Amino acid sequence: MNKVWGENVVKQGLRYIHGYLQIVIQGEETERFLNLCSAGGVTLWNIRQEPEGQTAYMSIADFKTLRPAARKTKTKVRILKRYGLPFFFQRNRKRKAFFLGIFLFCFLIYLLSLRIWNIHVEGNTAYSTQTILTFLEENEIYHGISKKDVNCSGIAAMLRRQFPDITWVSARIEGTRLILEMKENLENRDQEEDTGEDEKPCDIVAPKAGKIVSIITRAGVPQVTQGQTFKKGDILVSGAIEIKNDAQEVTGYEYVAADADIYADTTYSYYDEFPLNYKERVYTGENSRNFFFTAFQYRIDLGFPPSDDLTYDQITTTSFVYLTENFLLPFSYGTTETCPYRILNKKYTREEAQEKANAHLYTFLKNLTQKGVEIYRKDVKIDTSANTCVMKGKIFVKEKLLETSPVKEKEVTKERTSDT
Repeated sequence: MNKVWGENVVKQGLRYIHGYLQIVIQGEETERFLNLCSAGGVTLWNIRQEPEGQTAYMSIADFKTLRPAARKTKTKVRILKRYGLPFFFQRNRKRKAFFLGIFLFCFLIYLLSLRIWNIHVEGNTAYSTQTILTFLEENEIYHGISKKDVNCSGIAAMLRRQFPDITWVSARIEGTRLILEMKENLENRDQEEDTGEDEKPCDIVAPKAGKIVSIITRAGVPQVTQGQTFKKGDILVSGAIEIKNDAQEVTGYEYVAADADIYADTTYSYYDEFPLNYKERVYTGENSRNFFFTAFQYRIDLGFPPSDDLTYDQITTTSFVYLTENFLLPFSYGTTETCPYRILNKKYTREEAQEKANAHLYTFLKNLTQKGVEIYRKDVKIDTSANTCVMKGKIFVKEKLLETSPVKEKEVTKERTSDT
């Protein structure tokens, strides 16, 4: 069905370009006239019986061949309407400015089609689109650049050199768009970073004071045991492994990256303070909307700007102009909605202040839980004065300790003998 519809559209377009007529056939032998037209290869379509006679459509070229058939059948053929470009140009032949405008418009479209008006980036995760566009602009690849100055293979190679995590880049031009598709190797990068950190000799140290709940050591020498307390900065697992001789004397050290699963009971100090007096925005509802139009890098605002006496927020909606799906024009339009508001001075009640403080504490605890921290007790109190609300206390948790510190190399102390 789509194929038939497409063929009809093409046929109708060709008829409009060459021009066609609507005619009326009057006489007693109209059927014989139609048969003679069919035998002579004259194409008629949309034939209908009207009060004034039979109407039909036909091309200009076929109309010139109707005289013999009309004379034989003693019928009269009259033109009702004319359609198509030949008649359009004939009717407007004196409007030189109109045709000049059409020519200039087509010429402008042609000039715009020679440049890139949109750079579209797909597949980027580690690097933002703005970072990539800024790098391209520094290398003279920008919106509005001529297509003949764009080297797609060169752009792809340049991006791979600048951003090592981008393993594959495809650059192509579609219409007035430069489309960049890329793939990043983030997993290998993370693995390399982790491997690099693991290979460096380090100790596992205590970020805060606490008590060991459990410890399983995979690499290094544990310095604490289950149930032992520790202070901030203490070494929990050392990355320096002693090397001893047969006499159990230390002859040197092997340095490794300490690795262990250490869980400990620790505490977090919590403090939150905010004033009871605050300012609130109250929108008046007297919103105004102005239209704007941009051409290239210039903007034209239609309407009046908001008064300097108002405090307001603005919401801007922008739409871009496409000639086709990939033919982006350097024009856009949209609206700017101005929302005036007043600022009112308010004060939290005791109940409202406590509710807000509890909401802050809930957010803090939620963030701890998302980090894998197990909360088993909290001792937090709220103190509301005349102008301030303060919530403070301690939160008791069980968490995994992961903080590391570079290993400090140790000197080997040699025992003095009679020979030395």
